[in-house]
Amino acid sequence: MIVAVMSAPLAASPLSGQARIDEGTFVFLKGGAPARTETFKISRNRNVITATAQVSAGTQQIAFSLATDTLGTPTQYKMSIRDRGAGVTELRAMAQGGRLTSMTSSQTGDESMREYPLTVGKTLLLEPGLLHLLYFVPLGKTPGTFQLIEPRSARTLNGTLSAKGPESIQVAGTAVAGTHYTLAVGPGRYEFWVDNKGRLLRVESADGLSATREDLPR
Repeated sequence: MIVAVMSAPLAASPLSGQARIDEGTFVFLKGGAPARTETFKISRNRNVITATAQVSAGTQQIAFSLATDTLGTPTQYKMSIRDRGAGVTELRAMAQGGRLTSMTSSQTGDESMREYPLTVGKTLLLEPGLLHLLYFVPLGKTPGTFQLIEPRSARTLNGTLSAKGPESIQVAGTAVAGTHYTLAVGPGRYEFWVDNKGRLLRVESADGLSATREDLPR
């Protein structure tokens, strides 16, 4: 029964008719050199927010889609990871009864299942390397601690959000008024800036990775 549910597509949140919240491309730099790119789109249809992304990092390609409620609580997601064009890993999940059930399958046919407790407004999905998901961190939340699910590593962590205040950020050669936040996750840390509509402007991580948008938010 669980496998049948997991096989359902992410069509419960159709893209048609959705109002776009944000769309763009992040260029990741490490040590001053380009490391990868992340092209994303975030939309809303009534009480469902949908995020999709494509990440290119060397020979690896990641396709990701996520549906959440208006507070960023995950309801469904799918992630496919390919290396040199070959399928490597696929993850799917669906929320039901206060839990998120995740199924992971590999190219060799191995499968595993994991369940995570969900608390509306206090549980978020955050996958390292998919920085557009930081959009959901301050969404309708006050600074404080909440639970983060990392699907690929099959673990949960506590995250603590702090608001640093207003700062101006350069995006595509233009100064944009933003708000600076810090997200502490275990030993890691993200510094990120959003505009007055909550759209990500810039991200910096504790491991020396930084990401800036190619264009102004649209």
